[in-house]
Amino acid sequence: MSEGIFSVASAFFFDVDGTLIYHDLEHHGTKVGDVVGQLPSERVQEAIRELVAAGHYAFLATGRGMHSVEQDILDLGFSGAITMNGARAQLGDKVLFDVRLYPEQVERMAEEATRLGLAMAFEGPEASIIFLPPTLDEGYENPFYESSIAHTFEELRELLPSLNFTKVIITREQEELYRQSPYLVENFVHLSSGFKFHELVLPEVDKGFALELMVEALPEPPDRVFAFGDSENDLGMIKAADVGVAMGNSEQVLKDAADVVCESSADDGVALELERLGFIS
Repeated sequence: MSEGIFSVASAFFFDVDGTLIYHDLEHHGTKVGDVVGQLPSERVQEAIRELVAAGHYAFLATGRGMHSVEQDILDLGFSGAITMNGARAQLGDKVLFDVRLYPEQVERMAEEATRLGLAMAFEGPEASIIFLPPTLDEGYENPFYESSIAHTFEELRELLPSLNFTKVIITREQEELYRQSPYLVENFVHLSSGFKFHELVLPEVDKGFALELMVEALPEPPDRVFAFGDSENDLGMIKAADVGVAMGNSEQVLKDAADVVCESSADDGVALELERLGFIS
């Protein structure tokens, strides 16, 4: 940490997609994979660099795994990251929290998906695999991203023997199928992540809990804790922070819970709010 103008550092947690990065899905596609490879605007990148140079802590708090976060984003100076929607929290090289699905849970989820004809994307720290069961309608196209595809649990296990997964993505259009599974509804938390996709995570997975762990692990208590987000999966950290900031493009549930609503990510809302708060010039 470089010495800044503040005697005590504050801590800032930033969601990535829809917060640091604006995604124009109308022109760039509507698959999850369409957001990968895009970067924050130059103005937002410079805002993060200036924030860190002033001596403050900046953290990523994303639904992505680290393997899908661009190196140009990591190089902005983040001190750590909450990934997979809070399933993993890492401060520097130290892992503070790491929750994964049990292999038995993965198998049961695949069974339910096959029974219902439900497309899933299994995501974890090592890899992401698309699960398109044979019970899907003929001609159903992969709605997620380019990745290995499994049609049965056996194929899924062959592609990743460890079955090291953390969460599952489903499409909004198939949400009603998900609700026909008592096992999925009762054992997993259902979150909207924007971009016409929903996520299924374990009950203990929450960005707010991970934020609290990260703050407690800092060498000294921060002056204040700020969280910036745009989707329902950011709700926990928006509530846990001293100041929760919802982007102008946020889902209404997040705006209702936030202390501040700033401009859209399309208009560099993160940079503008940091300027208003007096942390950057």
